[in-house]
Amino acid sequence: MAHYIFSAFCDEAGEASIGGQMAACKKNGITHMELRGFGKSLNINNLTAEQAQQMKAEIDAEGMKVSSIGSGYGKINIKESFDAHFEAFKNTVEVAKILEAKYIRMFSFYFGEDDCHEKYKDEVIRRVKAMVDYADANGLICCHENEKGIYGDTAERCLEILEACAGKLRAVFDPANFVQCGVDTLKAYDLLEDYIEYFHIKDALYENAEVVPAGQGDGNVEEILRKYDKHKKVTVLSLEPHLKVFEGLSNLEAEGESSREMKVNAYGSHAESFKAAADAMYDVVNKIHPIRFGIIGMGNMGTSHAKSFTAGKIRGMRLTAVADIQPEKLVWSKENLPWVKRFTSATELIESKEVDAVIICTPHYAHPELVIECLRNGLDVVSEKPAGVYTKQVREMNDFANNQDKTFAMMFNQRTNCVYRKIKEMVDSKAYGEIRRVNWIITDWYRTQAYYNSGGWRATWVGEGGGVLLNQSPHQLDLWQWICGMPSKIRAFCHEGKWHDVEIEDDVTIYAEYPNGATGVFITTTGDYPGSNRLEITMEKAKIVCEKGEKITLYELEESLTENIATCENGFASIAYKEIEVETDGINDQHPGVLNAFADHILYGTPLVAEGTEGINGLMISNAAHYSSWTGETVSLPIDEDKFYELLMAKVASSKAKEDIVSVVNEDMSSTY
Repeated sequence: MAHYIFSAFCDEAGEASIGGQMAACKKNGITHMELRGFGKSLNINNLTAEQAQQMKAEIDAEGMKVSSIGSGYGKINIKESFDAHFEAFKNTVEVAKILEAKYIRMFSFYFGEDDCHEKYKDEVIRRVKAMVDYADANGLICCHENEKGIYGDTAERCLEILEACAGKLRAVFDPANFVQCGVDTLKAYDLLEDYIEYFHIKDALYENAEVVPAGQGDGNVEEILRKYDKHKKVTVLSLEPHLKVFEGLSNLEAEGESSREMKVNAYGSHAESFKAAADAMYDVVNKIHPIRFGIIGMGNMGTSHAKSFTAGKIRGMRLTAVADIQPEKLVWSKENLPWVKRFTSATELIESKEVDAVIICTPHYAHPELVIECLRNGLDVVSEKPAGVYTKQVREMNDFANNQDKTFAMMFNQRTNCVYRKIKEMVDSKAYGEIRRVNWIITDWYRTQAYYNSGGWRATWVGEGGGVLLNQSPHQLDLWQWICGMPSKIRAFCHEGKWHDVEIEDDVTIYAEYPNGATGVFITTTGDYPGSNRLEITMEKAKIVCEKGEKITLYELEESLTENIATCENGFASIAYKEIEVETDGINDQHPGVLNAFADHILYGTPLVAEGTEGINGLMISNAAHYSSWTGETVSLPIDEDKFYELLMAKVASSKAKEDIVSVVNEDMSSTY
């Protein structure tokens, strides 16, 4: 999926000053600018280096960016001298470098009605290449815009120029301009697709060449962006309204070229026409990627989810905002997600109106209250695992969520793994009878002391609320109950700081009993190497063995265990069985799969991978294990949640975490993350 940076020719907002233009962009949610004109006499073509430096300081102060220099180079008649034009271009290259623009928009020279395009083709290419090569040598990319009256007015002639420049020249695709030339925009797109660098967002009608808001004309804007979506890259959509004649237009266009095609009186003000164009642009994009998505917490998981967006793995949603209380965590997003809004608290993002849905990627304690805050503000929400630290808090979250009409999901990405989906299908089918025993050795979580020292909140009761059970194994605890059901009793041994200098558990053995008499053992640690990951489920007529979450072997018995034990006359009998390597569908979508199901549920009502309220189940097992270990007792499920909370808070009170760590975590827990 493509990801879009919203930019604009901000002079069309009717403001001459850069300050006024930036304000208009911000008002309409636009973060980047394609700079072109600044009133009647000043435009980007005649801006001096000194003026550019002053402008850059103003732009930086407002946190805005320049996507492109909307120059008019190539907008002279092919018969005019090129020398002075080229010298001016060199100055604009320096201006572009000062403004840190990546692109320079350019054209391919006007032709008179009687001029022969073929006659001047070589001269057009010579001139274009001169500018392209100069810009390339200075680290800039020239992008050719198709336009009426120039050599590159048709897709075929645009392609000639692009091919002649051997990859150094890229295309800025303008659907309205092609319409005004009588060109089929879909055919033009197909011809130029591999050369398109960014888009101008405006539309027009074939009937009278009138410019209209995007999606309201014959330019096929939505269909073109849908076709482009497969490119999975960050791309600029540069709004060029052309809905109202604006001051300075005569300095930018050839006489009569564009003004006669604009709606002079359709809008009461430039601000209204600019907003109408911006709204139309968003409407088009929203049809393709309708859900605006935010990430709260830009640590390891937050950045991982962001990378899924930039890699085009997420459908139906576009990343629009991120938040973190630690400014250094936002540096990565500033460098790699230049189009997103950045916030220094969860509450700012939640209340910003910039998102429709979010994912919570904060330390564990903050998950439930941030979920509640999101739901209270009308947002759909996904929570990273675990659902929280203690079930009492999570139950309050679930009770609140059950009374809302928004989507709440858990990031149980291992449920997307074809291996575990297949095992669940086999168990749920009851084809092999009831479960008798389940054993899971999951000890391939090896961590060194350096890992635990890497983050202030790690390895502390006040920071994480637990160790290997809360941090490494929530997925397996969820899969255990998802596949086999919830146990009724737990006896556990949670060894705290057994293999590392930590206060939380790093070695755990859980013994479980089920209502039907089945038993289970779950063993996990961060202190074994090489570790194991072996799941065994023994049923009446089969045993399922899963190694490393990759391979399923089914031992299918010819006779049920209960029947054979009761009726076989041979005290040392064996049961014939077939060993079957179980095939799966091979699909393992992981985190993107959960997010795509989340989006599909919002848009189409299809099932989630995991309902948010299901997060309490694996956490109940984890809490029960701690409770049992701390009290030395076998505990029944559900546990006494008030008593568990009391025991946990005693651990928190005795935590060895430094005061500064406690301060950060307390902020997390007070929803200011």
